[in-house]
Amino acid sequence: MRRELIAAALALLCAGTARADGCTLVFGQGRNATQPGGPDWDDLNQRFNAAVADTLQADGRSAHALDASTRQINPQAAGRALLAEADRLGCRTLVETTVFDDAGTLVLRLRAYPLLPQLGDGAAIVGLRIGAPLFVTQRDLAPAAVQRIKPELLAAQMAAEYLQHDRR
Repeated sequence: MRRELIAAALALLCAGTARADGCTLVFGQGRNATQPGGPDWDDLNQRFNAAVADTLQADGRSAHALDASTRQINPQAAGRALLAEADRLGCRTLVETTVFDDAGTLVLRLRAYPLLPQLGDGAAIVGLRIGAPLFVTQRDLAPAAVQRIKPELLAAQMAAEYLQHDRR
């Protein structure tokens, strides 16, 4: 009986260790609504987000891209859906990507967060929560750069910086 308990505990420990790295959910959402004659912020964010996920996958990471339109009207619902998807996929890391205009500065940002267990009554795990950022990299560019940037190139460079920081 004792041997079976030890074997079961070891199996659970090994399963937890294998799942500890889990996947990475790469989530992108813009902050600026697209205006007539202006940049297509949703397209820029989608391209940036997809390129970050591609770079992580090329490094052997299990990465899943997910992006939301700037027209998202319920940020709380989007956040709950994001965490539910990360939990469903077994992700333990969230990489947030965004491209936006901040008071006349074109900003491209990548932030990595741990996804931590959310405890409910009786210390039961009831989902995930986002921890404090583990890594941040950002590019601040002149607003005119929006017409000529290639978000895929900057995304690959910024994701490579993250990978250098997060050697597994």
